[in-house]
Amino acid sequence: MTLSSPLFSRLTMGAAALWLGGCSNGTPPEPTPGSATAAATASAAPSAAPSASSSAAKPEPSVKPYEGPTGVVKGVVTIKGDEAPVTPFDFPDNCAAAAGMYGKLFRVGQDGQLADAIVAVTHYKGFVPPKQRAVEITIKDCQYSQRSIALTDDQYLEIRNLDSGTSYIPHLDGARLPSTNVAIPQGPSLRMDTRGRGRYWLRDQMTRPFMMAHVFHFPYSTTAVTGLDGRFSIEGVPVGKAKINVMLPQTKTLLSVSKDIEVKEGDNVVDLELTFDAKRDTPDDGHGGTKPKVPAQPPIATPD
Repeated sequence: MTLSSPLFSRLTMGAAALWLGGCSNGTPPEPTPGSATAAATASAAPSAAPSASSSAAKPEPSVKPYEGPTGVVKGVVTIKGDEAPVTPFDFPDNCAAAAGMYGKLFRVGQDGQLADAIVAVTHYKGFVPPKQRAVEITIKDCQYSQRSIALTDDQYLEIRNLDSGTSYIPHLDGARLPSTNVAIPQGPSLRMDTRGRGRYWLRDQMTRPFMMAHVFHFPYSTTAVTGLDGRFSIEGVPVGKAKINVMLPQTKTLLSVSKDIEVKEGDNVVDLELTFDAKRDTPDDGHGGTKPKVPAQPPIATPD
């Protein structure tokens, strides 16, 4: 299938189909354009969003989970090419530690291991539901625990402040929230829902513009986000032919590559590499946190 969507206007059509396509990647069929579910996948403009209470709906249509043999797809993501540019942010003294997280466009380990890359396995046969409903994100020292976040249908963000004396106001840009919630020091977790499949930005509304994570609501659960060691592990992937995809959300082009793979029972090791071109891939704002100005309309899926 091909997918035309303003949500991924910076991607090529082929890459958009890999990331948001749902007809052949082990997920329920895509909603018919114009339906309530299709409307929920519109651009992340708040003016087009329904209330957050509607975003916790269960996946539709209901599909029986895959029960056949599965494998684990694991490996390391690395990046080569130009060095990561320095971001334009200033970090106050009480948030000095956050410079290590947000001081450059992307984070790289000692041997080129890429952090914060989203890895997904798609185009397998069968439906794989998420293992848990909550995707847990913590806040400490003016940092979210991840700069990239992946979730799927029937999942929500659960955010908790681990600091002992600093409060935060997490805000999910693109999802209309019914109220402003404060993450008090070592207080209870806050629940945040998307309004459907698409792209969002997790920010802080207490004068910390550098605190930002890219959030993607995909139509599949077989995803992972790399840490500073560049490693990922995706369990429960149905055996057989599939695709593995990696994307770096902080870049202007949503830099990505994909491979065809054959998943077997047990461990399947697949290493992936991206190439960063500073002239091509550096976002205009210098940090990749500015929401693109695109028209609010649902994506349109058409058969090949």
